[in-house]
Amino acid sequence: RCNLDFTDTCLLMTSLLGSVVSCTFSFQAGSGPFNQAKLLNIGVREAMKDDDWDCLLLHNVNLVPENDYNLYVCDEHYPKHMSSAIDKLQYSLPYWSFFGGVSALTPEHYMKMNGFSNTYWDRGGEHDDIAERIRLAGMKIVRTPLHLGRYKMMDLGQISGFAENAKKPAVLHTRTTWKDDGMNSLEFKVLAKQQHPLYTNISVDIGDPPMLPPLSKTQENKG
Repeated sequence: RCNLDFTDTCLLMTSLLGSVVSCTFSFQAGSGPFNQAKLLNIGVREAMKDDDWDCLLLHNVNLVPENDYNLYVCDEHYPKHMSSAIDKLQYSLPYWSFFGGVSALTPEHYMKMNGFSNTYWDRGGEHDDIAERIRLAGMKIVRTPLHLGRYKMMDLGQISGFAENAKKPAVLHTRTTWKDDGMNSLEFKVLAKQQHPLYTNISVDIGDPPMLPPLSKTQENKG
């Protein structure tokens, strides 16, 4: 399980951008709940150790661009949402703050909003959280126009319920957590790192989700 998953995506990006791109695949070891947002933070942290990159492309593996004129470059001033028109979402935005799929940010943008939250286990909510972080950090979302930002979502066994879950933003507590939960609180252990000409595979131990306190008898009765 990883944040930017298979080499096909990397090869596609390389064909678009040439030798100026390198992919970092962060694989979550173990059988615990998946945490995509934390893997994205790890990918950024490890990629920046290898080179002084000026643009970070966060790319869901199952999204394939349909328009060659959708440029894989960062906006100088603000984070850019590139997948503005996904086929499973009828090629439109489900709501104004939607930031899922494919995005491009400079390292400065990423650090200014403290990256992603590390607390979204088992998917869901992390992309709405990052959209709110962008706003709270005094930035705004720049979007690729719908006719350029068209993507085909491949079925890799990960999309059941995607359209339904993307109909409305998640309920968040970002305002009270974003400054303390993110890149400045990131903890993980690299188990293995394999560097290839076009990409790097990293296997990481990201820890376990926090244990919830046991329910009181009153809470059990209410349940």
